[in-house]
Amino acid sequence: MKSLKFFKPALATTLAIGSWRLVLLLATAVSLIGYPKPASAATVNVAVGWYGGLICFYPSLVTIHPGDQVKWIWLTSGHSTTSGHGIWNSGVRSQGATFTHTFNSAGTFPYYCIRDGQVGKVIVATPTPTPPNGPPIVTTNPAAFIASFSATLKGSLNPDGLSTTFHFQYGTTTSYGLTTAPQTQTGDTFRPVSANINSLAAHTTYHFRIVASNTAGTTFGSDGTFTTLPPIGFPIVTTKPATDVATSAATRNGLLDPHGLTTSVYFQCGITTNYGRTTAVQSQTGNTFRNIAANVVGLAGNTTYHFRIVATNSVGTRYGTDGTFTTQ
Repeated sequence: MKSLKFFKPALATTLAIGSWRLVLLLATAVSLIGYPKPASAATVNVAVGWYGGLICFYPSLVTIHPGDQVKWIWLTSGHSTTSGHGIWNSGVRSQGATFTHTFNSAGTFPYYCIRDGQVGKVIVATPTPTPPNGPPIVTTNPAAFIASFSATLKGSLNPDGLSTTFHFQYGTTTSYGLTTAPQTQTGDTFRPVSANINSLAAHTTYHFRIVASNTAGTTFGSDGTFTTLPPIGFPIVTTKPATDVATSAATRNGLLDPHGLTTSVYFQCGITTNYGRTTAVQSQTGNTFRNIAANVVGLAGNTTYHFRIVATNSVGTRYGTDGTFTTQ
């Protein structure tokens, strides 16, 4: 039987040691030394000892944060803590010795004992930042899909880490007077938000802004304006990207507001901007935007096609911008 005298301030204990009792000894030693949880500017203790082919470093793996330090405490003589990257080297030390190293950067730091080659590892991990919590952050963005009696109000919102309710205020003055239905968002990133409004007066200027509230406070966006269209007028069209593009077929898409009059709408298409081919004519009425689509077959494979939406009513004709797609 071997014996080891383990020293700690105000404590000296002589323990009989056999190989079968090593784990109990080291566990007791670490308990007496103290092993704090890794935290900011913390010190983590590692026992250094070697008996009968068993543990040399205990614990052999520790995880800390930048700015923390590891303190090695020798339970038996003739060992070292030596960095595998040459960052530190305690040299061989005797029972009761200590060695401390501060880790200022994140990373993985393997080390070993130069006497017997036993290894340990220090992982320095950057703490995950706590998500911010505060009043919501909002931006009023330009309105879209402005028609004679309707529009879509738009904004940007960051809930700032708290469950947030938002809505839009709108009206013909900066006193507003009308609000959209409340919506709820969570998280801590910016995202686009919107609300559709109807029953507006034609050819009228409206003011609007986004308003958002959470438990940290309420935030108001800046004032924005838009003007609705007259009751009737030219059709309004937008060419949208093609979908369902295959070897010999594709779907053309567009957006149309007939602008209060019966409107004929179709797509032009071809391999140049001269087009040369049209889809079947569709008839639409009303004063709101709606999606228009037309499927075209008999196309050539691996070919780029041009297309655009075209709409005509009694006031005149409007053309969408040119769009392209390439068949498979």
